[in-house]
Amino acid sequence: MFRRFFAAMLVSILFVSAGSAWAFDEINKSYLGDLAVDGYDSVAYFNTKKPAEGQGDFTADWKGATWRFANAESRDLFLESPESYAPQYGGYCSNQMSLGNLSDIDPGVWLIFEGKLYLFGHDVGRDRWEETGIAARIQDADKNWQQYLAKK
Repeated sequence: MFRRFFAAMLVSILFVSAGSAWAFDEINKSYLGDLAVDGYDSVAYFNTKKPAEGQGDFTADWKGATWRFANAESRDLFLESPESYAPQYGGYCSNQMSLGNLSDIDPGVWLIFEGKLYLFGHDVGRDRWEETGIAARIQDADKNWQQYLAKK
């Protein structure tokens, strides 16, 4: 809890001091350590159907972020096809992306739809997607994601 509070405060300070110089990162990275998916194993969502914390012994660098994995098998699968295992929208909250916003995630709130991993900041966001139509929310999020990528 303290780590997230400290990180949020640090980001607030940096954002205010940077002003309009803030740059969009294609991969949502932890504030300390440049970890994708807050250090969780993105392959585990597919293989074990649950979140798993990655280990420092099993890492890969991809798109400017460090990806951690629970084991060598997950790391190797990711390296063979990172686009297949990386979360959509660079690991930003899928619900917020469907609303046009960048937001952090809770690695414990996720879903896999049509073979793709979607992460969320809160259960409420995932519930919104399920209640209002996942495919429609993906269309919204895809459109907004393309706008963010175009600004990069």
